[in-house]
Amino acid sequence: MKYSDLIDLPKPGTYNIGLVSAKNSDMLKYFGHPVLDGKYDPKGKCMRPNDPEFQKRVASRKVGPFRATGLLPALDSLKSIFERVEREVPDLYPLLRNNGMLCSRYTRIKGKIGPGISNHSWGTALDMFIEGDTEKQGDNKVQRGLLILANYFNAAGWYWGAAFPTEDGMHEVSRGLLAQWKKDGLI
Repeated sequence: MKYSDLIDLPKPGTYNIGLVSAKNSDMLKYFGHPVLDGKYDPKGKCMRPNDPEFQKRVASRKVGPFRATGLLPALDSLKSIFERVEREVPDLYPLLRNNGMLCSRYTRIKGKIGPGISNHSWGTALDMFIEGDTEKQGDNKVQRGLLILANYFNAAGWYWGAAFPTEDGMHEVSRGLLAQWKKDGLI
């Protein structure tokens, strides 16, 4: 058994229990556009946030087996998640990889751009994979290690993109976690 092995997507209702994916309306309510005037690249290219107020809310730091750039409370949450993974699943921990976190752009589903804004735009979504094998979006398969990770992310209030209509191996901050951060004065 390898953590990078592809397995069938688990049945809906067995993960993300009690969690709701954060919608664009949630993100805009809490943060506004990270890109001035909401002018994202129409071809879906990644942009750095250029809103000066939003830029104060992001940083780059080591969160576990890699560095990430994202929203400050999201980075703190990731650090906590990965510390737990390192303690409880130490052979999985060094195999974890990512394809980025902060990337202001429209959504990209199976190569189609938009119309929504990706939650990566606010640094609240993280594309994950195991070892050298990236996840293929929409194949209804997940890497065994990502299924294990989903439990840790879900416990910390992160929503697993495997539940999207087009399955995605990424994890993102849930609507409830955003509300908690707001209540706690973190955002």
